Amino acid sequence: MKVHSIVTIMDKPTRKQTALKRALAMQKVTGAALELVSFCWESMDELRELTDARERRAVKRGIIAERKAWQREMLASTGGSGTDITYRTVWTNNIAEWTLRRIEESQHDLIIKSVEYSKSLLPTLLDWQLLREANVPLLLTSTRRRRPSGNVLAAIDLRSKDRLHDKLNRVVLDAAHSYAAATGTKMHCVYVIEVSQILKDLDAIDPDAIRKKAIEKSRARLDELLSPYAVPKTRIHLPTGRVGHGVAGTAHKIKADLLVVGTAAHHARQLVGLGNSAERVLARAPCDVLAVHPQ
Repeated sequence: MKVHSIVTIMDKPTRKQTALKRALAMQKVTGAALELVSFCWESMDELRELTDARERRAVKRGIIAERKAWQREMLASTGGSGTDITYRTVWTNNIAEWTLRRIEESQHDLIIKSVEYSKSLLPTLLDWQLLREANVPLLLTSTRRRRPSGNVLAAIDLRSKDRLHDKLNRVVLDAAHSYAAATGTKMHCVYVIEVSQILKDLDAIDPDAIRKKAIEKSRARLDELLSPYAVPKTRIHLPTGRVGHGVAGTAHKIKADLLVVGTAAHHARQLVGLGNSAERVLARAPCDVLAVHPQ
């Protein structure tokens, strides 16, 4: 994965600027151009009966000018400067639509945004829209502070043998390997062997026997996929159970700094290698999540 141009959705002024910090760090590693976007919006419905159109336009200009001044202050305080960094304030209440349109008309090849959670602790609709519809990788940055471990985790899926899954597995591994090489970190890989919890609880199956058979069945394919990356066996993780729990649990176990997953563009709420457990993984991931897909 090569990154030449990054668009970053800045956090609201009242929040920690996690996305901005990650973007500056990514720029330092990749040398990519950086566009920082801050969104603001006021419906002004309450002002319609009290003001005319000219006065409302003046209010809008004032809000935008204040936000631009804040952007300049944030860049100065974080050390971001240079001709390869631009910033803009956008007046809209549809962030996803503007971002997707901007990606289509520009040369950006990465979106950076802080992950947001709803009251149910699941990612918000905006995050899901970008995961589904963006045709470039999306880096959802975690606001959970922790010490860097120097570990990057790639989640792959060997259950299906179709071309889409095979290509996605390779894109995931390429992205994780590129990031690890650029940052001097260690690449790990996880493939979750699904075993029904109900059957386990009823002692109807032997999980260890199932795991052993699954590993034997997928060993040749796993070795073929990982051969270009020289990942040692100690960094190949094959947990059993639900996919979401297994991926998130492995990320916790190795204290991953980044989790790389594959997503099939336009396949609603489906992350390849995570399936319907995507919500759980994103909600529980202790680190940044990079979602990539076939070009």
